[in-house]
Amino acid sequence: MGISLTGAKGHMPFRMKALRASFLVSAVCLVPANAWAQDAQQEAAQDQRTDDDGTIVVTGEISRTIENSLATKRDLSVIGDAIVGEDIGDLPDLSVAETLERVAGVTSDRFKGGASELSVRGLGAFLGASYFNGREISSGSDGRDVNFGQFPSELINGAVVYKTQQASFIEGGVSGIIELQTLRPLDYGKSRLQIQGLAGYSDYEDKVVGGNPVNYRLTGSYVDQFSTGIGEIGIAIGGQIRRDTAPEDIFTSSSTYRPCNTIEGVDRSNNCSFLTDGDGNPTGASDTYFVSNQYIFRAQATDADRDAVIGSIQWQPSPDLEFNFDGQYSYRDDIEERANLVIADGRRDITPIEISPTGALLAWSGESRLENQTVWRQRTEEYIGLGGNVEWTSDRLILAADIGFSQTKRRQDELDMRIRTNSRVLYEIDRRGQTVPALTLTDVSAVENNTGLTFDLDNHDLYDNGARARRRLENVDDEIFSVRLDATYEMESFLTSIQAGVRYGDRRRVRDDGIDSTLDLQPDGYFSDAAIAARQGFFLVQDLFDGADTPTEGLTFANWDARPLFAALTGDPDAGLPTGSTLSTQDADVSEETFAGYLQANFDAELFGAPVTGNFGLRAIRTKISSVGVSSALVTSPGPDPDTITVTEVGDPIVNVETNSFWNFLPSANITFEIADDKLLRLAAYRAIARPDPEAMSAALSFDDEADLGDLGSIVSASGNPFLEPLESWNADISFEWYASPTSSLAIAAYYKSLQTGFQTDVTNLTLNVDGAPTDVVIGRTANSNDKSTLYGFEITAQHKFDWLPSPLDGFGFQASYNFADSNFEFPDPIVVSGNALADFTEPANIPGYSKHSANATLYYEHERFSARLAYKYRSDYFKPFRTSANRFTKDQGFLDFSASLNLMKGVQMRFQVLNILDEPNIFYRPTSDSLAQADYSGTRYFIGLRTKL
Repeated sequence: MGISLTGAKGHMPFRMKALRASFLVSAVCLVPANAWAQDAQQEAAQDQRTDDDGTIVVTGEISRTIENSLATKRDLSVIGDAIVGEDIGDLPDLSVAETLERVAGVTSDRFKGGASELSVRGLGAFLGASYFNGREISSGSDGRDVNFGQFPSELINGAVVYKTQQASFIEGGVSGIIELQTLRPLDYGKSRLQIQGLAGYSDYEDKVVGGNPVNYRLTGSYVDQFSTGIGEIGIAIGGQIRRDTAPEDIFTSSSTYRPCNTIEGVDRSNNCSFLTDGDGNPTGASDTYFVSNQYIFRAQATDADRDAVIGSIQWQPSPDLEFNFDGQYSYRDDIEERANLVIADGRRDITPIEISPTGALLAWSGESRLENQTVWRQRTEEYIGLGGNVEWTSDRLILAADIGFSQTKRRQDELDMRIRTNSRVLYEIDRRGQTVPALTLTDVSAVENNTGLTFDLDNHDLYDNGARARRRLENVDDEIFSVRLDATYEMESFLTSIQAGVRYGDRRRVRDDGIDSTLDLQPDGYFSDAAIAARQGFFLVQDLFDGADTPTEGLTFANWDARPLFAALTGDPDAGLPTGSTLSTQDADVSEETFAGYLQANFDAELFGAPVTGNFGLRAIRTKISSVGVSSALVTSPGPDPDTITVTEVGDPIVNVETNSFWNFLPSANITFEIADDKLLRLAAYRAIARPDPEAMSAALSFDDEADLGDLGSIVSASGNPFLEPLESWNADISFEWYASPTSSLAIAAYYKSLQTGFQTDVTNLTLNVDGAPTDVVIGRTANSNDKSTLYGFEITAQHKFDWLPSPLDGFGFQASYNFADSNFEFPDPIVVSGNALADFTEPANIPGYSKHSANATLYYEHERFSARLAYKYRSDYFKPFRTSANRFTKDQGFLDFSASLNLMKGVQMRFQVLNILDEPNIFYRPTSDSLAQADYSGTRYFIGLRTKL
């Protein structure tokens, strides 16, 4: 099973070279395909020669993947990294996101226990860009962030991470570009049928009463080539069926936080507030602290199904003409049934016990009703990506054209029901040293006196007030259409070629977010026969929060079967589904058109006695933004509780369009010195942009409907700013790379970024028609500023196989990388609550997604038929914004995974994996970096299965 690799200057047998050529050629939209094709032809010719210096035999999947990845990295024309399997399905992880986490400087956001959005050099997905076969990927997430978990690693041949830019690259990556690439079947050069099945076990799902802790995924792929009367044709197709769950134990809070400086105390019947004198000086009895509207302890049961298909066709009617077509489809269906116990009056009668120096409320007492929420939510997401390109070669001129379409449709249907205690309890919450707070009910006598019942959270009859049923729907549509034309003219001089090209892109993002219906309840509500029949005689999850080591561990409370309860309360399981227009002030509709052109010169020469290659060029982009805003008259009515209001939109919606346009000019230069046969020195200087999320340019309003609020300033805020423009950056990079052997290398890189623009919070008055009269509401929104900031960092990565040790110790090896980044960027909190800008009370955040430290380390072993890998991934804390809510921060994270494989016989392999061995949670803070806002625990997952190749 070994692959022979000659030891001279990296010359390889044809099979491996063809694989590399297949991988590199597929980057047609980032680097014109003709340049890669010429390199592939030259390498293929070299493959057919032999070298008398002896051979190095590389065996094992892990070693071959490292070898291919290093060879691809060395061939790049920019500073970057790659991870490339020797064969389709060789990448051992369950998703591409987990695979890419092993690339130096690449980190992920974790979602439901798995890796999802990715960041380069710890700088956040906001500063990066993501492509599939050289085309932008649409997203159903809240921004441009791509959920790489939707792409099965078994169907992806590899990925390249470009860490510097050149003119031919699509703009949008200050930190870097991540590109997934699929197999080109003719370049692959052989037939292959592969089938893999994995069975999984989730320890957290085993806690769900009636849950199924066993899940499975089935993957198949087929590659073949045919000689026909119309030329050579190759096909590659793969698919996956995945039936899974995504259980989590969750503590969370309302996204609305506000400053307070009062000490209310028991029976004051007041919400805490921020008091000032006429000059704006604080006059409250307490230091300033931040309090949420609600605090929520959540148990949930889930289903998480995934289906995916990826295919490509490669057609060569003649040696100088080639067509490539590819398509990707994925469908995910997530269902959650939630049981929430809620401190519903989070601001009422607060007495602080301890406040941190930043204003985080660490421990306090208060007075609140207990709210019991039953929620059923289904979210489906459908992704389709289609593309085709053609390349024609005529002597020295090569022309290439590419067309692409990417679409994501996300649909969400949420049934939300609640009932409360009629009286309030006294409580204490202590978050000191806890990721799930300690909740103590200090006096429940008012509830007992009101109901005549002994207090028992598990007694359904304890909750008898404030019944409500709602249906909330959310639709997201994200579409990208692009056309690209490239030309390359080859030359015989210092300049080896001149490239030029143009690109048109059209992206439209629509979020229909105002479909929210509060429904009339049937007689007797929660106490009707049908609602009583929906009561559960058991708690949804056993040992809730047992992974958190908290006094709240084992919490239980009354819960209902969600969908029967909804039908009982409303009389119709379809109640609340819209029958007419759903246009509302909360909708986002943003179109982004880009027109880009570039000119790039590539050179190959000798300087100071060393071979030198590189490129320099300029890219110019014209961007047009069109953002649709909807306005409406509002009416207020008393809320379900004293001193609260409900806001309702009335009348016909009024649509207005706000537009913006601007230019960006992006020069770039890259140079590589081959200072020795195995050593490269790379330099790069370039200008780059990072575009704001489409919804950050929304003209919509947003409404906080998570709690009963008492004034318009608490409820209404702006969703975005149509005049927000990209962040611009001047960048300089240097990298030294030592390729000591096919599986050993050392790379050290340093980078500097001068960010030319920043962000600030604009506080403005918004005039709304409320109850028939113009009413001013103070809102905040993020806007560009003239502030400049700097970012610098370095990364080091090393890998080595101890093949010089005696057998069987020669099977050990390691990979390790570390990235450090330091930035003085400032992102102020955008929220204004009741006239108080949170930016006046909090320190600004840094770049979205930025971690100062990130690292990964892998220890592996492979010998004969067995291989194993233990991988640890770490990133320090980072800022993770969520729509237009208060700034949110993620605690540092470290994840440990294990994988192993055993070749049972020729073409048959057993695989075993363990994910999140340490049960690392996701911990969030808001609006300061020590004010606990959310904790998600998802547990450890185990997988075992077989892969067969024919």
